[in-house]
Amino acid sequence: MSATRRQIILGGASLCALGACKTARAAAPKPGDPVTPRLEPSTIAVTKPSTWPSLVAAVRGVVELAGGLAFIRPGQKVLLKPAVNSSRPYPATADPEVVLAVARLVQEAGGEPFIADRTMFMRSTALTFRALGLDQAAREAKISCQPLDHAEVVSLRHPLATHWADQRIRVYRPVADADHVINLCTPRTHRLGDFTMAMKNFVGVVDGGARLAMHGPFGLKQRLAEISLVVRPSFVLMDGRKGFTDGGPDEGDLATLDFMAAGSDPLAIDAVGLGYLRMAGANRAISSGSVWSLPMMKHAAELGIGAASAAQLVLRGMDATAEAGLRARLEA
Repeated sequence: MSATRRQIILGGASLCALGACKTARAAAPKPGDPVTPRLEPSTIAVTKPSTWPSLVAAVRGVVELAGGLAFIRPGQKVLLKPAVNSSRPYPATADPEVVLAVARLVQEAGGEPFIADRTMFMRSTALTFRALGLDQAAREAKISCQPLDHAEVVSLRHPLATHWADQRIRVYRPVADADHVINLCTPRTHRLGDFTMAMKNFVGVVDGGARLAMHGPFGLKQRLAEISLVVRPSFVLMDGRKGFTDGGPDEGDLATLDFMAAGSDPLAIDAVGLGYLRMAGANRAISSGSVWSLPMMKHAAELGIGAASAAQLVLRGMDATAEAGLRARLEA
């Protein structure tokens, strides 16, 4: 890790939660911080892609509505983390056209974007990138597309990551070395995790060996939430034109949702995604009670990852009727 990064020595171990280092856009919980609820609101931009003249225009519009990418400084490395769980096309995975559009926006802001991820364990990420067209999108943007399968791994410790052995989460070095991470996710149900959106998308930056242990029978959903203690996105864009209301992660019951959501709070983004899936007729696992009662959401809120209730959401870009309908689904 570069010399400019903050190294925290606690109990003789070198600790660095990415949320406390330069990867994060905003202040995040630091080692030793108490578990406190989030108090400030989270602003999430929401738009209907079908109302825009093109997909690229919709991406640019929702990013601008969310405040844009002005946080990027010239020359900073910006990791674009797409959803790449398999070689199945959108919405099982990120749409290459959306990834390319965001890469262009990062370049316009002066940043140096690159695509990086690791697909499902025991599969080739390079082949998956090729099958999805992500390597072609990278060539068009003249940026790198990095399979993380064999990348160096660093161990990040956070005392609140209590469902991980020794409170340590092993992530790939390119993630730790990035100045910013932009999370590019889609809204889907998940057979094991209940749902996979912004927070679960970060499984792809966790070392493959650690992912095996992560999927143990107890504490999976809590471990998924705790990844966001050490890897905090500077920006999240959820491409919700379509999604899975049952099944998942790589195939499921397809629904047209017609939304895009953007902001810096992954927990709030996931709440919005869950609301839209509920409106489309989501499965029983995610369709009743407050979305914050779901184990991953509940634990993330307890950790201070993001907005802990609908009252802390500021939804920008929705008309009053659409917003009321979405909010009603968040606490249904």
